[in-house]
Amino acid sequence: MKWEYLVVETTLDSAALGELGAEGWELVAVVSPAHFVLHYFFKRQLRA
Repeated sequence: MKWEYLVVETTLDSAALGELGAEGWELVAVVSPAHFVLHYFFKRQLRA
């Protein structure tokens, strides 16, 4: 199985998270490298 990855470096609300989920993205981690900064890491199966 092969994966593709997406990193989002802006704050996401529940609607944006829902849209990404509808596109097949799975949230795998949220990291805060600095105060008030969030990075979201997503993966989904690579489409042929």
